[in-house]
Order: sequence, then C-alpha cells, then structure tokens
Amino acid sequence: MEPENSITEYKSLQRITKGDNGLNDLAKTCVCLANSRGGVIYIGFDDKTKQPPANQKLTQDQINTTITRLRGLCFNTAISSSEIQSYTNGGQYFTLTVMPSLKSIATTSEGKIFIRIGDECQPIRSEDIQHLAAEKDSFQWELI
Repeated sequence: MEPENSITEYKSLQRITKGDNGLNDLAKTCVCLANSRGGVIYIGFDDKTKQPPANQKLTQDQINTTITRLRGLCFNTAISSSEIQSYTNGGQYFTLTVMPSLKSIATTSEGKIFIRIGDECQPIRSEDIQHLAAEKDSFQWELI
C-alpha cells in the first residue's frame, strides 16, 4: 500500500463504529479531499501496522450506513464506496472515493472548510477562501 499523501488516507474501522466523533473526523477528511484534488480513504486499516487486522470482517450494511451518515455531514462532496475487499492477511476493508469539488466549496455540516496540505487536513484560513473560490470560478470559465 502506498503511504498517506495528498490524495490517500488510511482510517481505522473504529472511525465508523465508535460514534459521532469518528464520523465527524471522517467527514472533515472528505471535505478537505474534495476541496483539493479528491482522493481515496481506506477504511479498516490499523495505524500501527498499516494493514487491516487479520480477523476483521465487514458487512455491506456498515458501508451503506457510513455513506448515508457522511452525506449528512458533508456538503458539496461526492463520495462513493467500494465493495468489501480482502487484504493479503485476510482482513477486510473498503475504500471511499472522494471526487474533487470543481464548481463549489465543500463544507462540513457545521459550515467548516478544510483543505489538504500534504498528508494533513487543515482548516482554511480567511485569505485562502478567496483563492479557493477563484479556483472554482476559473474552472467554470474553462468549461465554457
């Protein structure tokens, strides 16, 4: 697996199973990827070993619930999921693909805006809002 970078992120399965804090963090990651170039989030990977636990099993219901909840926590963010996948050790995981938000600025349901800087999500600064909005506007003109 490739390391975390500007378009790749790894998250533990606990992000989707241990309550709202984990999902809010995942929503923040989706927003920051959407405001950048988009990317892929691997759900089910342990932070220390960078692979899923060997005995980890998922259900399609967990994936569906995650997508449904994220759609309520992120605005102007297109997210799709993969089917359940198996790692070489037998542990299961899935991926979320986040498309870049080309025509609008993605936000969390709380109205917060994040961007991807290297392999981290950072809150947007006031001077960055105009730059980000100008990028979205110039893209629209390029399409015409």
